[in-house]
Amino acid sequence: MNISMARHVSYGLLATAFFIGFFNRFAPASFSLPISRSFGLSAGEIGSLAATHFWVYTLMQIPAGLIVDRIGIRLPAAAGTLLTGVGALTLGLAPTYPIALAGPSLVGFGMSIVFVAMMKNNAIWFEGRRFGLITGVTLLVAALGSMAAEAPANALLQRIDWRSIFIVLGALTIAVGVLIGLLWRPPDRRWHPGAASLTPSSESGLAPSLAWHDVLRSPQLWLVLLALSGTNGTFYAFAGLWGTQVLGDGFGLSGNAAAWSLTAALVPYGLGSLLVGQLSDRLRTRKTFVLAASLLNALAWAALLFAPWSHAVLGLACFLALGLSSAQVVVSFAVVKESVSANIVGLALALVNMGVFLTTAVVQMGYGWALSWVSGSVTPQTGLRTALWLPAIISFAGLAAAVWIRETHPARERAIARPMRGVTRD
Repeated sequence: MNISMARHVSYGLLATAFFIGFFNRFAPASFSLPISRSFGLSAGEIGSLAATHFWVYTLMQIPAGLIVDRIGIRLPAAAGTLLTGVGALTLGLAPTYPIALAGPSLVGFGMSIVFVAMMKNNAIWFEGRRFGLITGVTLLVAALGSMAAEAPANALLQRIDWRSIFIVLGALTIAVGVLIGLLWRPPDRRWHPGAASLTPSSESGLAPSLAWHDVLRSPQLWLVLLALSGTNGTFYAFAGLWGTQVLGDGFGLSGNAAAWSLTAALVPYGLGSLLVGQLSDRLRTRKTFVLAASLLNALAWAALLFAPWSHAVLGLACFLALGLSSAQVVVSFAVVKESVSANIVGLALALVNMGVFLTTAVVQMGYGWALSWVSGSVTPQTGLRTALWLPAIISFAGLAAAVWIRETHPARERAIARPMRGVTRD
């Protein structure tokens, strides 16, 4: 297999797993009604079924980073994809609710590994000047998977039983996992100038404790984590749960219109990821885009807090702005990749990604608690607005962190990992 084919096959297989994983992530919400009917679930139980994925995914980010940095990409990526497929099958075949809960849990476990493997694959197969672009393409694939779980999935439900959809999806995912195990290939010195410095930490002699030390002592990573949590952590929380209520009860949109508005917000997120990554590479700056996105995000939350909710256009515009600002995740991942040794890039990406999804979980739960606390004492619209202080404060903190992020100058190919012998293995 020549270099071009190896690169495209390796990327294409992982991107397919990424697409399927994001479909799985959003599908339980789209399929909530038929799943609820099948198991006789309450609203709280179906909410727990959907949230299980996010908690497991968040908790597994650091172990996933250690696994990929220690073992390599091929075997963990194949195993993670297989677990994702088994999770889909488990949900589709589950006879009872407790067994059904294992489905999203396995998907969250598997996708945590696939995410780290995907990002590290991009880091070793694509040089620095193209990393922003390829990360943008990757997140566009993720956005397309999320969109497929919305209106297309609902249309499919009109023809096929929800269990059959998950069973077929699980079987296809397992097939992709097998192909990753058989066909994924790493670059070597003949193909990639930096390949020799991208060995797993087991080859480099970097112990897990030292990897932890290098990651946790980096102020740059904590600043990126906070900035990315301010944009993406808050957006994910509302795109995945509370946005329909804010647009519906707050701005007066119908349920269908509110759902389509949130779907529309994923469009600038997906397309913006592609454009922002390419522009960041071309203009040779990362910080400019992170700072601009954080500012746009903070302005959108400020508008939702203080502007009158008399026009639905305002609500739509704010969520579109939130979606666009979240496209800076491409640049943030590039900053991480360019700020640490290649031997710990998987762990560093996992730490930052974990912070984002932890923020999502906290905002989803915290916003609900805040609504319950103020209900009865104020009007529903006032309660919805008051509770928005939680994501707004996180967004403002993210903006402050973005100011202090250090520019990494992506066009300057720097040796950030100590030289090592041999070639990169999987």
